[in-house]
Amino acid sequence: MADGKGVPLSASVMIPRDQALELIDRCLDASPREVAEAREVLAERTQVLERTRLEAEQLLAEARRRAEAMIEQSELIQAAQAGAHSIRTQASEQANHLKRQTEDYIDRRLANFEIVLSDLLDQTRRGRQRLADSSEPRATESRVTESESAGDFFQPVESGSAPDKREGGEENGA
Repeated sequence: MADGKGVPLSASVMIPRDQALELIDRCLDASPREVAEAREVLAERTQVLERTRLEAEQLLAEARRRAEAMIEQSELIQAAQAGAHSIRTQASEQANHLKRQTEDYIDRRLANFEIVLSDLLDQTRRGRQRLADSSEPRATESRVTESESAGDFFQPVESGSAPDKREGGEENGA
């Protein structure tokens, strides 16, 4: 876009259609990777939570075994009860600590993905705005709003003109 020709009496720049389409294709190609990475993080979160649950169960099982062994010794019943309680408390605290760490990790990863996806959305909007600025102004042209779904991306804008066809038969609403 830096090499585009300036439009007289405006701040707009004209760029060749193939360059604009290439920019849009790159943005679209980047989106699935980010979504796939987000799914991987969610799957990883599930695995980490499952491992944490299993570790907590193992710790509790070990605590029960220790408590039962202590109870068998009649002269150490009070010590066994106190030790079992301590082990359960420690296991519960450790499980809670692991859970908090896991949730913090997942939250950080999702926050990073949110930033990346936000940047990608901003780049897409800027690219579309540059594309719109470089084309001839239309008096009755309506803009695509943020609330419209990504599935409507290639649907024609309600301007009354026929949509351009891209290779592969996809419609381009530009």
